Amino acid sequence: MAEPKEWVTAKEAAVLIGRHVSQVYRWIDAGRLATRTNTEGVTQVMSKAVLRIEPSVRRGRPRGTPAGRIGQ
Repeated sequence: MAEPKEWVTAKEAAVLIGRHVSQVYRWIDAGRLATRTNTEGVTQVMSKAVLRIEPSVRRGRPRGTPAGRIGQ
């Protein structure tokens, strides 16, 4: 398998890690991922940083959060 590009768009990063692009933007907004803007004005993130952060983030609802509405 070929090495991923050094800088990728948020959409490419999401595909790379199997997450929705909104999750990548949440990480950017939280300051967990550094960004740059390319010459076309597109925001990019370092692919190595995305691959490093993804395993440390838990998926799903926090423990103790009900799955559905209660009392219906």
